[in-house]
Amino acid sequence: MKTVDRKRWKRIEPIVRQVIHEWDPYGLIAMGCPADEFDQEILSVVGQMERIKSNMDAAQALSRVFSSAFERKGFTSEDCREPGEKLFNALRDARFIEDGGSA
Repeated sequence: MKTVDRKRWKRIEPIVRQVIHEWDPYGLIAMGCPADEFDQEILSVVGQMERIKSNMDAAQALSRVFSSAFERKGFTSEDCREPGEKLFNALRDARFIEDGGSA
């Protein structure tokens, strides 16, 4: 699998961070936890960028990362559908993913 180059990584990471912070699983950011609370998960999602070609791919990436970091309950692909859609749309709007489905 192709990896994300460093320059592209630095442009993608803030987008992923914003989506995950808005999603805020467990409400940790809203409770005042440090902004770096989900850094490891954010970096893991960015590392899966080349797999994301659709809303469902984005939901599955979130599901894989958060299920591994926390627990499967609450992080199925269906549970991650809405943040996955937001992530896909944000990446597409920033032109990291083309409307035609290629990255």
